[in-house]
Amino acid sequence: MIFEQATGEKRRYPRWTIEGRLTGRFGYIPRVSVVDLSLGGTLIEHATELDPGIISLLNLLFPGHEATQKCRVVRSDPHRLETLPIGTQDLVYRTGLEFLELSEESRRLIDGYIEFLRGLMQERNLA
Repeated sequence: MIFEQATGEKRRYPRWTIEGRLTGRFGYIPRVSVVDLSLGGTLIEHATELDPGIISLLNLLFPGHEATQKCRVVRSDPHRLETLPIGTQDLVYRTGLEFLELSEESRRLIDGYIEFLRGLMQERNLA
């Protein structure tokens, strides 16, 4: 897993880039991958176009826990073509989600995951 705090941006919450296995579901989309994460929102990758303004539930699958959070689609853009095992190509979208009314449980899980990432980053920097 590779991660780092995104820098050089003026955001309300620090954003952590995550390349790994943090996944979830968003609305009717059964599988999304988390690209980055903060207490204010997340950037996800998936195979379905979404319209800005849509509000739905995001289920984040943390190791050993699941957090359900109401989110609003801020933006959704085509990102890349992915070749499927059967040889066809599928478009992968990146969608920015804003967390709405962050629950205490979601805040605790996200905060804990970010602290976990910070610890791993410090270990990596010491090695």
